[in-house]
Amino acid sequence: MARFRFGLILVALMFVFAGPLQASETVVSLRPMAEVKSNFVRLSEIATVSGPSTSHCNVLRNVEITRSPLPGQKRFVGADFIRIRLRQSGIDTDTILFTGSDDVSISRKKATLSTQQIRSDVERQIRRLMPWDDEDVVIQNISLDDTVILPAGKQSYRIIPNRNEDYLGRTVFALHFLVDGVVVRKTWVNVTISVSVDVVAVVRPLGKHQHIEPDDIVLKRHDLAKLPSDTVRNIEDALGNRTKRMIYPNTVLQSSMIVTPPMVRRGDLVKIVASSGPMTITASGRIKQQGCKGDLVKVVNTDSNRIITARVTGPGKVAVEF
Repeated sequence: MARFRFGLILVALMFVFAGPLQASETVVSLRPMAEVKSNFVRLSEIATVSGPSTSHCNVLRNVEITRSPLPGQKRFVGADFIRIRLRQSGIDTDTILFTGSDDVSISRKKATLSTQQIRSDVERQIRRLMPWDDEDVVIQNISLDDTVILPAGKQSYRIIPNRNEDYLGRTVFALHFLVDGVVVRKTWVNVTISVSVDVVAVVRPLGKHQHIEPDDIVLKRHDLAKLPSDTVRNIEDALGNRTKRMIYPNTVLQSSMIVTPPMVRRGDLVKIVASSGPMTITASGRIKQQGCKGDLVKVVNTDSNRIITARVTGPGKVAVEF
C-alpha cells in the first residue's frame, strides 16, 4: 500500500512539472546591462538564448528589439517590452521562459572628435576642391558645433559643396560624418574664403573720354569677393581704352567705366596680311566699317576690288587666313 501511494505521488509530481518544462523549451536570460555599437539592438546583444532548437534560437537572437540610444547615452528595456517585440516578429512567446534581469540597461559606445582637427581637415578639403591658387586664399571663421559625438568605429568626414559653388566669400558647406564608411550624421559648416587677386587701379584723376596710358594705372591686390564681376584684372585690357566718365585715384577699374576706341574707321587705308603656314601675302585695302581690335570687318582689296572679311589686328592692319 505504501508503495502504491509513493507511485501516485510520483505521477502527480510528473504532471505538475512536466507541463511547464515542456512549454519552456527555449530560455531567454536577460543581462542587467549591455553595450552596443550599431543603430539597432538585437536580442543576442542583451540576452543569452538557449534551447534544443538551434535554428529557433538563431531566429530569436537576430530579432531587432529596439533602436540603440545615441552615442554616450543609455536606455532601459524591460522583459514585457521584449515579449511584445518578439510577438510582433511572429514568435510565440508562450513557449519561451524569460529569466535574469527584469530590465536591461543599454548603452552605446561613443567617440568624441576634436573640432580643431575637423576645422583643419575641412580647410584642407576646401583647398583641394577650390579653383584658386593656394597662395592667394585665406580660409577663416570655420564654425561648427563645439562637440562632435559619433558612434565608436572608424571615423571620417567629407565636405559636400553646393551646386555651382564659387568658393568665394561667406559660404556654407554640408559636412557628412561617417563611421566605418557609413554616413551617421550630417551638419553644416560656415566658412569665409578670401581670395586676393591683382586688379587694375587708377593712380591719378582721369577725365571723361581720356585715353588710358601706362602711367595712369597700376596693379593692386584686392579681395575678389568684394569686387564687381567686371573688374579689370590685366593692364593690357585697360591700356589704349578711353574713359566713359571721370575716374578718381584709387578706383578699381571696371570694364563698364571704359570703352575700346575703334582701331580702324570706314574709309581708312589698311594693310591686309594673309598668312598660311610660312607663306605670307600682303595687299592694300580700304575699310568698309569701323572696328576695334579683334573685330571682323569688311575690307575692299584695292588691287582686285574684291570685298573680303578680315580681323583687325592693330592700327591700320587687318589679317585674313586661307
